Amino acid sequence: MKILGKKSLSTVIKIFLWILLTICLMVVILGGIVVIHDFSFLNSSNTSRSLIILYLSSWPAGVLIAQFIGIFKSLENNYVFDKKNLKRLRISYISSIIMGLMYLINSIMLFFSQEDENWVIVYMLLTYIITLVFLIFGVGLIVLSEIYKKAIKYKEENDLTI
Repeated sequence: MKILGKKSLSTVIKIFLWILLTICLMVVILGGIVVIHDFSFLNSSNTSRSLIILYLSSWPAGVLIAQFIGIFKSLENNYVFDKKNLKRLRISYISSIIMGLMYLINSIMLFFSQEDENWVIVYMLLTYIITLVFLIFGVGLIVLSEIYKKAIKYKEENDLTI
């Protein structure tokens, strides 16, 4: 299967990302409706704080997915070394690190909670794992954006030579 161009792997991934973005937007809209119409779940429990953080993390998740849709669209059109992709990678790593920090705050709040239920411990461990995944993903995107920046520079220098 081709990776770049029409009817390629990048096209399939782009379609999958559109589905994810649609789900993310539904979460943002439905979560906003719940917050506006029903404040009863906003008590001082750690569960409601976790739900708020999960809702807030859907915003940078949507931004991250939208940036990847742009990247895969440019790959589909064979614009591999496009400066727009460099900007998209920068926005992506910022979004990923923001999500990682949100989950870190959530896991810290859960660590200091007074609840001793087993599901809280499992949820806290899963939150730590998600935190690490997004922070490592963000750092990986930083490295990838720097490599991409060098590749664009070399491509431009190569295009100028006769």
